[in-house]
Amino acid sequence: SSGINAEYGSSNRGQGNRKSWPRMNPRNHRRTGSSAHLDNDGDTDMSGERGGYSNRGKNKSRYTPGYKGRPNKSHNLHAGGWWKIVVYDADKFEKDHFFKMLDNTTNECIDPQAIHVSHNKMIFWIKNGRAAEAIKNQSGKLTLKDHTINLFTVASNGPETVLSKDEHKAKICNALIKRYKDNVLNLSEFHKDVDLKNIRSRLYETAPILGELIQEKCADLVHEIDFSCNNLNSISCLRSILTASKCLTRIKFENNYIKKIHELQPLKNHAPNITHLSLVNNPVKNIMDEAQYISDIRKLFPKLIHLDNVPLPEKIKFDADEQEVLLPPTQTFSILLEPTQKSAVQNFFLQYVKIFDSAPERRVDLAPAYDDTCLFSCATSWRSKGEVSAKFPTKMPGDLIKRNRNFKHCARAELKESRLFIGRDSVLKELCELEPTRHVLHTLNIDTGMLINGHITAILSGFIDTANNYRTFSRTFILASAPNGSLLILNDQLSVVRSNPEMAKKIESPDLTTSAPAPGPAGVAPATALSDQAKAELVARV
Repeated sequence: SSGINAEYGSSNRGQGNRKSWPRMNPRNHRRTGSSAHLDNDGDTDMSGERGGYSNRGKNKSRYTPGYKGRPNKSHNLHAGGWWKIVVYDADKFEKDHFFKMLDNTTNECIDPQAIHVSHNKMIFWIKNGRAAEAIKNQSGKLTLKDHTINLFTVASNGPETVLSKDEHKAKICNALIKRYKDNVLNLSEFHKDVDLKNIRSRLYETAPILGELIQEKCADLVHEIDFSCNNLNSISCLRSILTASKCLTRIKFENNYIKKIHELQPLKNHAPNITHLSLVNNPVKNIMDEAQYISDIRKLFPKLIHLDNVPLPEKIKFDADEQEVLLPPTQTFSILLEPTQKSAVQNFFLQYVKIFDSAPERRVDLAPAYDDTCLFSCATSWRSKGEVSAKFPTKMPGDLIKRNRNFKHCARAELKESRLFIGRDSVLKELCELEPTRHVLHTLNIDTGMLINGHITAILSGFIDTANNYRTFSRTFILASAPNGSLLILNDQLSVVRSNPEMAKKIESPDLTTSAPAPGPAGVAPATALSDQAKAELVARV
C-alpha cells in the first residue's frame, strides 16, 4: 500500500473529487514487466502513463528526496558574534544550579564568559547563537525554588570589562574631557565612544557618574549639552546631569525616541531656564499637530526662543501693561469695574481688534488670548428692504452662511451642533477663514459686567467694513482673569446684522469722524473731565 500511496498521493479513494480518480483494475495495477505497458488490445501505451493513470497535476507525496528542509534563519543571526544574557533576580537562586538547569533544558553548550552580578542582575556572555536562541525561549519557563526566572538576550560586541566604581569614573572622566569645549558638552552617541569600549557606557547607565563629574569639574561652565543619538525614550534618567549643570540654557535631543511632551517634564523641573531646545527626528513631532506642538512646548518652557533650530515668533501677551492704542473719547465704557480692571479689559480688546484686522492669516497670533477649551459660535441676520448697492448686497456673504447658527438657517440639532467650534485650534481656524475686516474704531462700544469669581462678561459692538459689504456686529465674550493680570477668552459669540445705507452715512459723517481730538505726543488721547452733574446722570442711568 505504501507504493500505491507514493505513486497516487493517497490510498483513500473516498476523499477529494471522485472524478479525479481513474477506474483501475487491481490485476492490471500489479502487472510487472513489458506487459504492464500494454493496453487491453495488446498495444503499447504511448502516453507514458502507467496502468492508465498519470499523477501529473494531481496531489503528490510531501516527501522530496534530497530536500533537507528550510534553514532556520534565526540561528544565523549574528553568527560568530557574542550574545549578552541578562538574568533578573539573581539573589533568588544559586549560580551553579542555574547553569546546570540551563544546560539540561537547552541541550546546548552554554560556556558562559565574564559572569558577574550587578544591581541584582546576573550578566554573562556566550558565543553560540543556537544556545542564545534556546536561552531566549526559556525566559519565563524556568523555575528555581518556586521562582520564575526572567531573562533576555541581546547581540553584543563581546564581554564588557568589569571595573570598580573609581576605575569606571576615571575612564568616563577622560572621555568627558575630550567632549567638552567652549561651554558646550557633546554627549551625542556616548555609547560609541572609543575610550569606553567594552565597559558600561550607555548614557542611562553612566548618567549618575556624569552628574558627579559635572558637579565637581564644570558645574558653572556648561551652557549647552547635546544628548543626540543616544536611543533615549525618556529624560528621567538624566536628572543628575541636568541638576549638576546650573547654567544650562541650550539642549539638543535630536534623533532619539521621545514620543510625548510630558516626557520633558524632568527637563522643566531641573533646567527651567532653557532658551534653545531641539527635538528634531523624534516621534513627538510626527504625532502632534505643529501648532499644538509649539504651544505645549512653550507652556513648559516660557523662556524658549529657539525650537528645533528655528527661532520662535515673539509671544503675544494680552496684558494690561501694554497700552498701544486707547479708545476715542466718544466711546462708552461701564463704570462697574475698578479703574485697573477697566484698563485691562479695554487694552485687551484694542489689541484683539488690531491683530484681527491686520490680515486673516495673522489671526493665529490671537492664540494666547483663547483658552484651550474655548467656544466660538456665529449667528447672522441678513434682512434687506430692497436697497441694493455695492456695499449692501442682498445675499448673505459666504463666510457667514456656513457658520450661521440662526434658527431660520440652522434648525436641525446636528447641524447646529456642528457649527459650534470647541478648542483653541478649531476656533482660530474659523477666525482665519473669515473675510478681511476693518473695525471702525469710533463706533466701537465695550460694555462689561462685574468681576465675579474671576470671570468677566464683556460685549464688544460696532461697525465693520469689509471689501464687499458693511456689517453691524456684536460679540459677547466671557473672560477669565488670570493671576498675572492677563485675560483668557472662554466663550466668544459673534452676532452679525446687515447694515443699511442710512447707517453708513451716519457713521461716515464728518461730525463723528472728527469729533475725537488728536492724540498727544505720546500717542494717547487726552481724557475729558466730566462735571459733577454729568457723573450723577451717568450713575443714575446705570
